[in-house]
Amino acid sequence: MSATLAPRRRDRVSRLRPAAVRSMTAVRSHTDRVRSRATAAAAAGTGVALLIAASVATVRDDLVVGSWTSTGPDGVETTETMVQASGGLAPFLAEPGLRPGFTIAAVLLVLPFLALAVQAVRVGRVVDERRSRRLLLAGATWADVRTLRTARTRAAFVRGGLLAGPLYLLLWLVLGWALPAGSRLLPPLHPAMLAAWLAVVGVLAVAAQVLAVLGFRREERLTWGGAGEGVPSRTFVALTALGGVALVVVLPVVARVERVYPALLVLGVVLFLLAAGGGAARSAAATVRRPQPPVGAPVAAPRSVPRRHRRRDVTVHLLAAAQRRGSTAAITGTAGVLFVCGLSFGVASSMAAQLLVERLGSPEYEQSDLGFYLTGFGLVAAVGVVGAVVAVAALLLSLTDELLGNRRAVASVAALGVETRRLVRVQAVALRRTAVPATVLGAFVAAAPTTFGLVLEAAGSGHWSPFIPLPVGVVVVVGLVATVACELLARLLAGRVRQAAALENLRVP
Repeated sequence: MSATLAPRRRDRVSRLRPAAVRSMTAVRSHTDRVRSRATAAAAAGTGVALLIAASVATVRDDLVVGSWTSTGPDGVETTETMVQASGGLAPFLAEPGLRPGFTIAAVLLVLPFLALAVQAVRVGRVVDERRSRRLLLAGATWADVRTLRTARTRAAFVRGGLLAGPLYLLLWLVLGWALPAGSRLLPPLHPAMLAAWLAVVGVLAVAAQVLAVLGFRREERLTWGGAGEGVPSRTFVALTALGGVALVVVLPVVARVERVYPALLVLGVVLFLLAAGGGAARSAAATVRRPQPPVGAPVAAPRSVPRRHRRRDVTVHLLAAAQRRGSTAAITGTAGVLFVCGLSFGVASSMAAQLLVERLGSPEYEQSDLGFYLTGFGLVAAVGVVGAVVAVAALLLSLTDELLGNRRAVASVAALGVETRRLVRVQAVALRRTAVPATVLGAFVAAAPTTFGLVLEAAGSGHWSPFIPLPVGVVVVVGLVATVACELLARLLAGRVRQAAALENLRVP
């Protein structure tokens, strides 16, 4: 079969007519509906995040809040005016100096939705690969298959982009119109938002084209290449991590350049995301190879197993490791996004601890100032929570699709005597090994430097504050919450596991 299909890879132009493309990409099965809805939902979330960033970036400062006159060395008086946005916005949006941070948070919120979109496009890949093989055997070219997948992805993304407008309007009613003046988190609607909505739909259509082509090329490379080509290399992980660290070092130098600083900050976050995701994918794809003794060598007597290892269900952990090796693509995006979410938790807790240690009880800062800063840190953590929820949803979608595509293997394991309870435990272990280390590591990387600095400062001054261990406590809480969330999500998959473990699935080809 490989020799028959290999020459057809050179076909670059599809001869399918638009009517045939629409007919062949129509949603017919349950898997098609899940893929279409999940992809459209991810695209809608991406569109809403982009609309939030566009609305905040186009806010106009039209409200004069104060002015003052100063006299220079040459005796010339100059009058300066302080302006901010009207519309009852919260201080984070009303003040021009703080508004870029809100915009950057909205842009970074695009990353988890893109990870969800990447996984949603891959739903039903086993069935999709079989369908592609049948089309190729029937005379279709690789260009025809690529055209069909691109059209399907683009249609779902465009639907999500069109849905982003009403969703943003609903979000504006909740976070803008319904809130009292002075605390609104979204600016008033203006005519430019309609143009921004249309631009978002166009951007999502282009993103769908790129995502479909890259995904198709990756699958084609895996089909014709060897095993392990889908896992990022060690060099890639090291270079992206070093690039992120270098940008962190450079950021304080360019902090005053308004246009360069946000772009470098987003680029640094993306590099850390790629490094963490690539490292997690390599960890999931790694296999332990034990050296085999030479032929004829005496075999050592088996040693007694320590008690701590007797309590560990080896079967569950082996099955979880095998399942993670089959989901390296989902793990790459999910672990990277969760690492960034952990960074947001660590940054928020570190800044809050530093504020409470240095400024609590100081006469220079009133309670309103503390509330202002703590509310801002809370918004940073809220963005991290939303990103973590979306990333875990992508991982959950991957595990569900993995159960559907490998239900014959799951049924075979169940037929060998593995109980459904242990199969559900496999899902919990797979979730926990991906989500917990990435989130905790991100929170620790952001929290450790601040905590260490506060400890050194307290040791030098002799004044120990109870808020110094706050970042470390947040890291522990993040780990516990992530563990409990993985256990609860595994229980939600119990029904899917029972369906996959049914003995009639042994007849599935």
